[in-house]
Amino acid sequence: MTKQLSTPDQYFARVAKLLAKLQADEAGNIHRAAELLLQQIKSDRLIHVFGVSGHSVIGSEEFFWRAGGLCHVSPLFDLTLMLSGGGLKSTQIERVQGVGDKVISSAMLAEGDLLIITSIYGMNAATIDAALEAKKRGVTIIAITSAEHSSKTPSDFVARHPSKQNLQDIVDVTIDNHVPHGDTIMSVPNFPQMVGAVSTILVSASIQWLVMETVNLGTEAGVEVPVWQSANTVGGDDRNAQFLKEFSPRVKAL
Repeated sequence: MTKQLSTPDQYFARVAKLLAKLQADEAGNIHRAAELLLQQIKSDRLIHVFGVSGHSVIGSEEFFWRAGGLCHVSPLFDLTLMLSGGGLKSTQIERVQGVGDKVISSAMLAEGDLLIITSIYGMNAATIDAALEAKKRGVTIIAITSAEHSSKTPSDFVARHPSKQNLQDIVDVTIDNHVPHGDTIMSVPNFPQMVGAVSTILVSASIQWLVMETVNLGTEAGVEVPVWQSANTVGGDDRNAQFLKEFSPRVKAL
């Protein structure tokens, strides 16, 4: 008789399968996105990242001030949309029209700029408003989002933008993070609610892969891509100091 895997064993096995599918499916999109990032770095232009709201903000945090992370990243943090300002409020505001576009316009993004939008679900009002405003301004947009979740969400769902559009339909390059509809993947015996969210794992893996590909392309092109070193390692503060001098006046979040 085959032994039944424990819940954590099943969870880690399913996460491994999702990561393997992500790697198998998204190499081309990662490469295209990395080419855009490297182009900005070669021109010494910032890479703007908007994590929209809720746990999608973790995506912009994963890009920013990270050991091994790109120094050119400038996150567009909006406190009214972040969980630190209140979980329920974050959910409520991300459903309101006229919020996401203000984040883009107040950052004064324009033609020639590059914006990465990390939105786990890719269909709420703030996300779509941000993408539409950026597109109107001639900004190149990369999305890291779940095609499955947005495509399986009913067109009349309360969180949707009135246009009913999905993020991947607006942007220039989409990296599908392969987050399944609803995020959670595990059922527990005698418990009614699914558990075991995977979005943070899959989004972070997508981001780290994109960063590594950007650095790899830079090396091939003879470009030394500036990256942060952990401040908790010997020499970290000294290495970062040179980049802080250069980027602190330009990246508001530093």
